[in-house]
Amino acid sequence: MKDSAWYDKEYLPSLSVADTASVFKHWKVRSTATQKRLKHVVDIPYGPNKREVMDFYPAENARGCVIFIHGGYWLGFSKFETSFVAEGFVGQGLSVGLLNYPLCPEVKIGDIRTSCAKAFVQLYSKVLNAAERKAVVVTGHSAGGYLAAAYLAEDWSARGLPANPIKSVVSLSGVFDVTPLIKTSLNSGLRLDEAQAKALNLIAITPRSKAKLALAVGQNESSEFHRQSSDLGKSWAVLRPQVLDVTGANHFTMVDSLATKTGVLNRLAVEMMGG
Repeated sequence: MKDSAWYDKEYLPSLSVADTASVFKHWKVRSTATQKRLKHVVDIPYGPNKREVMDFYPAENARGCVIFIHGGYWLGFSKFETSFVAEGFVGQGLSVGLLNYPLCPEVKIGDIRTSCAKAFVQLYSKVLNAAERKAVVVTGHSAGGYLAAAYLAEDWSARGLPANPIKSVVSLSGVFDVTPLIKTSLNSGLRLDEAQAKALNLIAITPRSKAKLALAVGQNESSEFHRQSSDLGKSWAVLRPQVLDVTGANHFTMVDSLATKTGVLNRLAVEMMGG
């Protein structure tokens, strides 16, 4: 029988990736440099919570927009630590939106989904220009990978947007059925129960969107992260999703593949804007 130690081993990458403190320090250094180098608008509000803000990095003569939703298991981090993702796209003529959202345990995961939906409505309707709206790619890492995929389950027309405002989603290392997290040490902060987990389970529903979907997992991630993306890919087969391993990547270095112009996930995100 699987115990809490097994669930922690499978779902807490910080237990298996060496020296995560150095990884996060490097993220901050890169992000600080990005903020100094690239023109951007900071802390655009989209709701009353102090964390309901977003940054926008406009590209010159933009031909589309990439939205990035940060990770941290809905418990930590912010748009700041991974703002270096903008470096990978602005120079290619793609504007970038970076979302913040409230965190558990102040709110629940369902509330965070609502916040991120509000953020998208604000960004799409009030910030993006016509060219940027024509090619919107939503991407996110870890918790953000779940939140990015959840956009494909939203009824955008009920929120005043076109029925299919998103061209594609590239989800990195998402947990799409959060039920196993109940048995991890994370749940002291997440406060999940079976009823919440059932309502949040993306694998058990049919997507509303017709967008393209890619589900990426690092080659060196745990079997459960691989299973989660595989299961969503099968459940959402109507979208004909790509499910791929990123060679040599762990849960955290996945972000490098998105943030670097030569990275496989960066190239995939750009490619998925077309057609």
